[in-house]
Amino acid sequence: MPNAEDLTKLPYRQSEALGRIENQVDGKYSGWLVGAEDGTEPLVLKNSIPIKLLRKDIPRRDVNNKVGLPGDLGFEFSAEGIEIGDRLELHACNGERSWLVHVRVAEQRVPAGAILQQVMKARQVAKRPDSVAIACWESSHNPIGRAHVLYNVIAKHRPAFLFSFNFSEFGTKLWAPLENENFDRIVIPWDDRHQYFSLFQMVGLHFPTIWLSKPRLPTFELAARISGKTTKLILDHDDNDHHFSKQTKADRYYGPNSVPLASYLQTGITAHTAASATLAAECDAEVVRHARAAYQYVTPPPADPEAIKIGFIGTVRPHKGLIEAARAIRVSSWNLQIPLKFHVYGDFSPASLKDELTELGVVVQDNVKTADLFGLLSTFDLVLTGFPTQGVKDESITRYQISSKIGDALAVGRPALVPYSQSVEDLDNINGVFIFHSSTFSAAIKNAMTLKTEIGLPHQFSFDGAYEAFHAAEAKATTPPISFRLLGKDTSEQALAVQNTLVLLWKQNDAGIYGRRVDQIARSYKSLFPSFRVIVLEFCHRATYDAIANQTFEFSGDAKIVSPAIDRKIARSYRDAYGVDYHTILHSTADSLNNDFISYLIEQRISPTHSTLILFPVIRFLEQVYDIISQFHCIIDIVDNQFPWSTETSKKYVGSQYFSLTSMAETLVFNSQFNVDFFKDYGMITDQDIESGRVSVISNWYSGAEVQPPEAGIGCETGFNIIYSGNMNDRIDWGLLESITLISNDITLHLVGAARRRIDALGRLTARRNVVYWGPMQESQVLNLLRSCDLAIVPHVSDEVSSYMNPLKVHMYRAMGVPVISTDVLGLTADEGLSIFPDHAGFLDAVKLAWEQHCLSGKVSRIDLPKDDENPSKHAYMKILIQSFAGREDKKRPQNDQVPGGVRELLLPLG
Repeated sequence: MPNAEDLTKLPYRQSEALGRIENQVDGKYSGWLVGAEDGTEPLVLKNSIPIKLLRKDIPRRDVNNKVGLPGDLGFEFSAEGIEIGDRLELHACNGERSWLVHVRVAEQRVPAGAILQQVMKARQVAKRPDSVAIACWESSHNPIGRAHVLYNVIAKHRPAFLFSFNFSEFGTKLWAPLENENFDRIVIPWDDRHQYFSLFQMVGLHFPTIWLSKPRLPTFELAARISGKTTKLILDHDDNDHHFSKQTKADRYYGPNSVPLASYLQTGITAHTAASATLAAECDAEVVRHARAAYQYVTPPPADPEAIKIGFIGTVRPHKGLIEAARAIRVSSWNLQIPLKFHVYGDFSPASLKDELTELGVVVQDNVKTADLFGLLSTFDLVLTGFPTQGVKDESITRYQISSKIGDALAVGRPALVPYSQSVEDLDNINGVFIFHSSTFSAAIKNAMTLKTEIGLPHQFSFDGAYEAFHAAEAKATTPPISFRLLGKDTSEQALAVQNTLVLLWKQNDAGIYGRRVDQIARSYKSLFPSFRVIVLEFCHRATYDAIANQTFEFSGDAKIVSPAIDRKIARSYRDAYGVDYHTILHSTADSLNNDFISYLIEQRISPTHSTLILFPVIRFLEQVYDIISQFHCIIDIVDNQFPWSTETSKKYVGSQYFSLTSMAETLVFNSQFNVDFFKDYGMITDQDIESGRVSVISNWYSGAEVQPPEAGIGCETGFNIIYSGNMNDRIDWGLLESITLISNDITLHLVGAARRRIDALGRLTARRNVVYWGPMQESQVLNLLRSCDLAIVPHVSDEVSSYMNPLKVHMYRAMGVPVISTDVLGLTADEGLSIFPDHAGFLDAVKLAWEQHCLSGKVSRIDLPKDDENPSKHAYMKILIQSFAGREDKKRPQNDQVPGGVRELLLPLG
């Protein structure tokens, strides 16, 4: 790809494409693209990695008006996993070529969303020796609020990552105030937790320090899964969680029956932090307040200059006493003869609290995003953190609980009205904190209003102050007790250990049948490294599976041998003589493939830390799993060129996938120089790619004859036998085949392969007595047939399809000692045992000469078998794979150069 500084030199033409990537909102980037041709496809890369397109063909009338062209020109793509400074590139693909349209440097970060992307990011953080994980038991309601505070305390000083569960009864989304907060996190649906646990174990995810937020059993469960033998544990307390657990239904994992186990697990932790002095005294903990960053605010003019605004923003629960507060504010307004207006914003539970407050004249509003919190708080004159409630039923809560609203108020320089409890006694001397009883509420309001000194954020409520307390606790922390190992141990996950694995993702559903290039690479590597797992993987949509099943009755179609193999691959029971496993992921929809692929990787224990992927495009639905494959070391093998096979409609899809994969690949392997030149002309690879060694040309080879035992009585031991084996639907010179049969009736022409699209041409040949059509055959059957054949042929026409091929069948023929006669097609060079003729006459003369020599000798014609171990193509490919597995901790290939500092985007002006 071109460097940013070269963009101005590119041969842009306004007729080619215009477009841009616009701002990120709610985890998505929007943009637009208009090309000279209708249907130009947008392609977006992040540091050379393709990003999933969410929607296209979105109406954009503003763009229509600007560029003066019709059409729905808008698109959206996911921003998940984008970091500040990432290079975002918009490319256009029109089915003929791709070109760069717009470059933007990301100014906002968005946490990773896909499960494997999240886990690998967490692993990257965990590798830092000073990193800290925050473990929280629930993320859909306010428990994650305290965990987010702990995350911010750490993130200001050290690498941090937050883990939490999600219980559906609390909702399926992140707690509303944090929805748009860009902090690194993994939210684990409780029902899917073992899938995440398996991934944690597969990639070796262990943090050096874990800060556990709240002593609930799920918190301990989560910490056990991301801890190692040397991990330091610190437990944070900010509520009477045992009391809250006992108010929950008995059968809940975080309910009353879990309290004894949670208490037992707590005894094994030596380091504690707490939000209040009362909790700190009870737990022997360091005090870590609900810390905040000082907010630089500008006080707006009051909407009602005559009224004093008292505000509360947070979770609205009965024990917060806000109904009582609303009544008390009305009384205080009368007592003080000052108009007081009460505002309550947040999460109301039960919902009836909102109606009760409204009836009392309170201004209510639903959840406030964290990003908007301090701006709203600064519009209040006073901040209320709660109000004393009647009776002793809440004493078990208020004795320990300290409101986070205290820090919120001080951060924006507003007085905090704080109801008295033992948990806040130690705050009485802090400037801006006004502690009151229900009987002294009016006095507290008056004192707060008459405060003359400026309110600042005390050190103990700052991130730096909280971090000092954390650091003191960390010094006391010890490694996990045995009880944690019991929680983290799951022997069922150990059935298949993580090991070095080569995965070859094949583009069709016929691997392991014909001995194609994918099979040669797999068996060659497995032979070289028997201890490695080698898996050839295919995707198969249910519709494709059904279509193959419906064609099994056809003699000239390959479904009859492909279908049984697919069933074995789906069942994971297909293993060849070399020990290579063949698997198929059967998926019902395009969208389901992502989950199916992740489940497969977990099932097979295939980890990005121990695996390399080889992809053979074009693979259907691959765009659904770009976020998965981008986590692996990837080699892209351009085994052939799909453009000549494509229709005008499918060319854009083909070009899009080729472009995406050639951009993201660490190594590109082509089967011929002709294909390299084509992709270079298309603009997908550059001279720099070639000169750097990122691009290799490795022709085909054949390994397989040595393990094929001979079978007696093939049935064609007499006469002169000629064979062609391969796909006969395309590139076959049928006239040449017919001419061969006319040389002599003593010559038998054996044809092997699928020809369902050329039934008429095939029928004209099979009408002749000296033609035998075997239909499609498996590799092992072809090898045995070759043992009794005298000559093999390659009767290809030189057309757009054959130009990009490098026929592997020639190597198979020669490996069995059978001489080969071929037409003159690209990808083949005359060699020992291979004769090439540019015209029919020369080809037919060579066949006739071979037949005559056979008649004189009476023996099957044979050439010396080439030595497989000396094949240079095989050696070159194995070297690439060895290098890919070497140094697994190294980063992937360098990413594209960043746009020069200060330049945020480059694009064509609209004029």
